[in-house]
Amino acid sequence: MRPRARWLTERLRLRAKLGLLAATVTFAVLASTAWLTLRVFRTHLVEVLAEASSNHSDALRVLLEEQMTSSDLPHLRRIVADVGREPDVVWVGILNPQGRVRVTSDPALLDVVVDKASPDCRVCHVEDASRRPRSVTLLRQAGRVLRTTTPLVNGPECHRCHGEEARLNGMLVVDRSLAPLERTVASSRVQVALGTAAAVLALLATLGFAVERLVLTRLRRLREAARELGRGNLEARAPDASRDELGELARQFNATADALAGVLDRLAAERRQLEELVNGISDGVALVDMGLKLVTANRAFRQRLPADLDAVPGARWSELARAAGFSSADGVQSLAERALATDAGQRDIVRRADAGGERTEELQAQLLRDEGGRAFGVVEVWRDVTDRLELEAGLEQSERLAAIGMLASGVAHEVGNPLAAIATAVEGLLRRMGGEGAADAAELREYLEIVRRQVFRCREVTDRLLGFARVPARELATVDAAAGAREVLALVAPQAHAQGIEIRATLGAPAFALAETLLVEQVMLNLVLNALQAMPGGGVLRVEVAEAGEEVSIAVADTGPGISDAARKRLFAPFSRGRPDGGGTGLGLFLSSTLLRRCDGRISVESEPGKGTVFTVHLRRATGAAADAPTGAVPSRDAGASTRP
Repeated sequence: MRPRARWLTERLRLRAKLGLLAATVTFAVLASTAWLTLRVFRTHLVEVLAEASSNHSDALRVLLEEQMTSSDLPHLRRIVADVGREPDVVWVGILNPQGRVRVTSDPALLDVVVDKASPDCRVCHVEDASRRPRSVTLLRQAGRVLRTTTPLVNGPECHRCHGEEARLNGMLVVDRSLAPLERTVASSRVQVALGTAAAVLALLATLGFAVERLVLTRLRRLREAARELGRGNLEARAPDASRDELGELARQFNATADALAGVLDRLAAERRQLEELVNGISDGVALVDMGLKLVTANRAFRQRLPADLDAVPGARWSELARAAGFSSADGVQSLAERALATDAGQRDIVRRADAGGERTEELQAQLLRDEGGRAFGVVEVWRDVTDRLELEAGLEQSERLAAIGMLASGVAHEVGNPLAAIATAVEGLLRRMGGEGAADAAELREYLEIVRRQVFRCREVTDRLLGFARVPARELATVDAAAGAREVLALVAPQAHAQGIEIRATLGAPAFALAETLLVEQVMLNLVLNALQAMPGGGVLRVEVAEAGEEVSIAVADTGPGISDAARKRLFAPFSRGRPDGGGTGLGLFLSSTLLRRCDGRISVESEPGKGTVFTVHLRRATGAAADAPTGAVPSRDAGASTRP
């Protein structure tokens, strides 16, 4: 339906409702009034006709009583017949005291006996003779006939024949038709109906004109103003300055429109501020709906897209994410899709090509939920962590070299002993070669075997140091945590022995975990050095590697003085020095926690002052083929083997 036709239909519908209501009420009121008026009018006409019939019967009674006194029966019959021929007279009859019709205008009713129990006879017989009325008018035949009964009384001149006690000589009955009266009433009904219809039409026309001018026109103006306001025209107002209810409604509408315009202005200003705030964030931020369509994205994310692609609302998020550099080995098209599929937040690392080279992005997808906990969208954050990773790598290397520097004395001792043995063996060879007797082959082999073993021992120490000093790979691999723990314990064993610390290791079978290469060694070295520093006067260092469910745990426990509650709260913060002497870089535990988070691991601590400290590293356990063929495990070494990690 076209807008004009719909508007016309709505107008006619409203007018029809008002017209039908007004017509119904007006017709009901006027019809009720007309009916009551006609009823009163008919009753009044019947009363007038009854009065006239009674007077006519009284006059006829006088005439008949004279004729009855003179016993002129023929003349009496002529009078009755003449009266019966009057236009509105149906029947005229004279009854004797026994109720028998003696004179009648209708010969067929002659000698008919009227029942004394009828209302006509009860007029005379109910009352005694002294109280009988002169005449009575009754309605008969369902109100179509007006019957007037008039007693005929014997006069004094009749008493000598009939006796004074026989006062009633008969009854005069005159039936008059009410048809002329009904025709008059019917004519009045038509006139009243026409007048009622004219009054209804006049009232409807007046009411329609008044409703149109006073209500509908003003309501249309108010509706048009509301429609314009709904279309976004905040200047739309209802022009109505009257003081009635509709004028008050228009003023309330205008006040509401003013308040709405103010609220929208404030919302627009707040939205601009929020957009500027979000656009000022260097991280790429995008809001995605449940259908994986883009709702909005900030400037930083749009800058990650190619120049020919724009992040318009409603675009498919998977295409935008792929264009920005997201790719997944499991076929997931976007991190938001993975978050919706798992109903949980997600995190991933991607590398994308940039004008300045390869950049590393850390992606996080977080579900947005309403008050009932139902998800209604996903916010995805892209953070460039290239510089941060480079800084962390520098800090890791610095901390690693610092840890190796802390082991310098132990390493010097570890290398010094083999060098002393080599020097002794070489001096022995020189003495035998410069002496009188030449050394035999067996003796030379013995000296050379001593030199070879000590050289390989030195090489093992230097290889271990070089292995810890090199920069580890960033990729996750399957590593043997037990082998890594053995390497660390072998490296710190000289320093532990120098401090009088007993090492108790429970390493058992290989424990394969998913982690970056050398991560276990790096974290273990930090934790073990901290434990050695906590026991300067000696103690017990316990190291245990075990598999528990889906995790591989590495526990490092010392018998030092423990850590206070205040120090434990900031234990993993950067530059937080937990050593009693305040030494160290304050980055060991911070970097360990950071490294573990990169491979979905974590570190926990249990400590009580005076009872030592236990640090536990939790890593994801490698399962299946990955555990059968580890790629990042560090093999163990012996004195006769040289293997680089």
